[in-house]
Amino acid sequence: MIVLDANVLIALFDSSDAHHVRAEQLLDDHADELMSLSSLTLAEFLIRPTAAGRATQAQTFIGNMGIVVSPVLGDDAAHLAQVRAETGLKMPDAVVLWLAISSHAAMMTFDDHLSEVAQGLGIKVLGTSIGL
Repeated sequence: MIVLDANVLIALFDSSDAHHVRAEQLLDDHADELMSLSSLTLAEFLIRPTAAGRATQAQTFIGNMGIVVSPVLGDDAAHLAQVRAETGLKMPDAVVLWLAISSHAAMMTFDDHLSEVAQGLGIKVLGTSIGL
């Protein structure tokens, strides 16, 4: 399984994004793998499309990709707090990292800092040049 960061989906959805082609290639390269994201990451992705009146299109886009949306549960709170406290990541990134940790999954992100932290914890990261 691969946990997706919002920046990958933002780039994939917006053809004018600087990382659009890179996002397409990454998703094509890993099309046979299960993709997942947290409900918070989904909300983060939906901000721009919602502001532009394209929320339905964006939700359909995610639905058509077959991405599993994992809820952030009350039981996750203590783990998220620990990840945030130990890494200094912002909460949206801590949520992505925690989902990867708890799912024993790889991660796909364009965020070099998140990538560096994740790789330091032994998580396979796709999308950044850190550690390559």
